[in-house]
Amino acid sequence: MNRFALALLVSAGVCLGSSEARAQANDMFPSRAAAEQRAKELQCSGAFAMGKEWMPCQNFDVYEKAVSQEK
Repeated sequence: MNRFALALLVSAGVCLGSSEARAQANDMFPSRAAAEQRAKELQCSGAFAMGKEWMPCQNFDVYEKAVSQEK
């Protein structure tokens, strides 16, 4: 994980509960295809680059909303 992504996750952990921060850390993928598969599970689509890794959904705002609605 690059420094920018790590800093983003750490700062997000300050604003979010620890379970949400852990979910974000677990949703960093080495390939776009893997992130898009997770997007299907979150009921969003697409993937976006976060440094050299990929995250599910079209962007971070959509991702946050999808994770907050995940059961």
